Amino acid sequence: MQQEPLQVHSKDRSVELGRLGGQKRMAQLNAQERSALAKHAAQSRWHPLETRLQRERADEIARLVKQAIDDYLPTNKRNPMEP
Repeated sequence: MQQEPLQVHSKDRSVELGRLGGQKRMAQLNAQERSALAKHAAQSRWHPLETRLQRERADEIARLVKQAIDDYLPTNKRNPMEP
């Protein structure tokens, strides 16, 4: 009997901390970024296959761009941290 209130308490605390983290994150975003996140979340929920395919296409484009940059830049200029 004593275990249930502790579990409920820790669950409530976890929910509250998660909610606070989400609120802090949203406070840092502008309205356009929040809208884009909400649209992405809705599409992910209702059309998961399309969202996965879009993600795969975006990853492929990012890989191709990175490869093109690596091919274009000389070897000594690839690492921006080196002088």
